[in-house]
Amino acid sequence: MPELDVTADELVSALLTLAKSEAVCILDSCGVGYLGSHLLIAGIDPVKTYEFTETTAAETLSFIDEKLAGNLASVFTISYDFGMKMLGIASRTKPLESPPEPDVFLALFDVLVVHDYETGVTCILGNGDKFHSVRDKLKANISNLNSEISHAEPAIKSNFTRAAYVEAIERVKECIRAGNTYQTNLTQQLTVPLPDGLTGEQIFARLRRDNRAPFSAFIKRLDSTVVSSSPERFFKIDHSQAHSDERSSIAGRCSITTSPIKGTRRRGQNAAENDNLKLELLNSSKDRAENIMIVDLLRNDLGRICEYGTVRVEKLCSLEEHPTLFHLVSTVTGDLRPDAAISDILKAVFPCGSITGAPKISTMQIIDEIEPSNRGLSMGAIGIYVPSPKSEMSTLNFGLGTLNSGIDLAVAIRTMVIRHDIATFNVGGGVVIDSDPESEYQETLVKAEALRKALGASLNGL
Repeated sequence: MPELDVTADELVSALLTLAKSEAVCILDSCGVGYLGSHLLIAGIDPVKTYEFTETTAAETLSFIDEKLAGNLASVFTISYDFGMKMLGIASRTKPLESPPEPDVFLALFDVLVVHDYETGVTCILGNGDKFHSVRDKLKANISNLNSEISHAEPAIKSNFTRAAYVEAIERVKECIRAGNTYQTNLTQQLTVPLPDGLTGEQIFARLRRDNRAPFSAFIKRLDSTVVSSSPERFFKIDHSQAHSDERSSIAGRCSITTSPIKGTRRRGQNAAENDNLKLELLNSSKDRAENIMIVDLLRNDLGRICEYGTVRVEKLCSLEEHPTLFHLVSTVTGDLRPDAAISDILKAVFPCGSITGAPKISTMQIIDEIEPSNRGLSMGAIGIYVPSPKSEMSTLNFGLGTLNSGIDLAVAIRTMVIRHDIATFNVGGGVVIDSDPESEYQETLVKAEALRKALGASLNGL
């Protein structure tokens, strides 16, 4: 298990330089140390990459069961729209991207590069035959990535006008009065044409510098690039003491943890304003109600795949601070049933309730009716699977102290997809019966701020 004498910044610069010419996947906690996420994990030179769009949900889930129980590590994305397909929700016809966002992207790796922010140690794990070539490639590509290219501010465009978004909120409130939903996470989709010279690598470097987030990601896919600064864990399964059987279940005593975010305030200009905004958020009955609704939904979701009586709320409406925002975050855990496969878990909990609303199925139908565009990866998930070194199937050593085997997913919020030099991302918030439409609209712009700054874009187009 060789160590690399590089800092986290040097490692990221090397990875982003390599990403200009080959597939690279980076999952970076940015040293935030939130919910135990204190690592930078990267894969280069994947053994195989896959994208699924035309397959049935059952076929895709079967593939996921196979690959997320094997002896290769994987980094993957799951689109929100795959949740529609998986849950059998018939979507109305909407304009499609060309090529469309894949339901699932998955890259398999026999080598991972891991930096531990707590110890400062960088190691190469997995296939020992590749260690020297990976080390030499990284060392040769350390550079000072220029993220400060000057260019004219591109204008952000939305698939809603301000008036149309406000009207859509009123439509949601009518659905609440009719009893079809209690809370609906309504989003607008923003697009930004990238000016000449601005790349996904530079955008990620800017976000990592200015908006450190515990579930940041940079993923070079077949025809697109994902850049994420997500603050929200979807769920985590630590099965470092377990093994996978022939049914691709997660055997042994494993817990699942989910940490939904509901309730947002911007950061202020000084400490006094920050204190007032934090107190306002903590005392907001509306924001607490939104959070508690989603906690109840997730307790119900976890109850479908956990042992009876083990689902519990560990934290409720805790205040969390981020570079541009304050959030209310709760944590719900449960002990997985021994026969639960990853496909069972996804069918029970995906998409995350914090970005749908409650109840999930009828609310997703309302979202599909009101939002004019498919969400794509936004509001979906980004994840990693690390195989157990104790697995009978595994001949690779991925063990490194705190790099436990298991599955960890983030909610794909504050997440853009760059395709054909256009960045696309969704921002939204939970609408409840006492929502003020103008305030809800302004909240979406607050949530867009970190990505807007990284793109150097202007809000003048909104």
